[in-house]
Amino acid sequence: MLKQSFVERINLHTWSAQSVGRTRNHMEDSAFALTMDLNLPERPVTLGIYMVADGMGGHDNGEVASKIAIQTSADTLMQTLFDPIRKGNRLPSHQEVLAMVEDAFAQAQEQVLSNVSGGGTTLTLALVLEKHLYFGHIGDSRLYLRSNHADFQALTQDHSLVRRLVDLGQISEAEALNHPQRNVLFRALGQTEGFKADLGHLDLVEPTQLLLCSDGLWGLAEEEEILKEIKSVHLGGNVAERLCDLANNAGGTDNISVIFVEIR
Repeated sequence: MLKQSFVERINLHTWSAQSVGRTRNHMEDSAFALTMDLNLPERPVTLGIYMVADGMGGHDNGEVASKIAIQTSADTLMQTLFDPIRKGNRLPSHQEVLAMVEDAFAQAQEQVLSNVSGGGTTLTLALVLEKHLYFGHIGDSRLYLRSNHADFQALTQDHSLVRRLVDLGQISEAEALNHPQRNVLFRALGQTEGFKADLGHLDLVEPTQLLLCSDGLWGLAEEEEILKEIKSVHLGGNVAERLCDLANNAGGTDNISVIFVEIR
């Protein structure tokens, strides 16, 4: 049960898990979760950076592409966002943070193109700074949000062929789940044409839950089942591991990466 409002500072509680799945023999996903409380003389600051990347292009290419995307994005944000805050600089504006997120994607794109010939990756990033959520996204991994005013909604739009066909009314949501080209992306890191990350910002006015995941979860498990597990977070244990189990029990035909964040 989510509470109605924040008291003072926000608190971030994070669970993460990955699974190679039941039919794959290697992991092409990468994930990153970092939560920090900086008790600076000027003011306390709470910061969280969370990312999921799903590599494409075969064993070596996909694995390397997702790893480079995560490492490069994290390094960029450490330099442009974390270090200045740690040194006592003022907190950046919304526009400045979004520019930093966009730069992290641009740097990741450059590194993937330079180091992974023929490979690519999705990248979904959520950044919590005080009572604000910033996010960047490319590909078909997803960021979901749940709060009192949003029971369970995706903040990201899949950059996939089947999503475009659904939006155009050419196929149904049910047909998209089993479409032979459901894994074809028209936007991803490593692609030279049409590269552009989606960016967004939300003010956090109440306790909120975030779910970042690769399509190994949302492509197999029903949203109602995912929501049921999220609501059971108060029961203890690792809710991210339970979500991985959910996808594996539904077939586990892909790598699974899950990061779950409670903001309260």
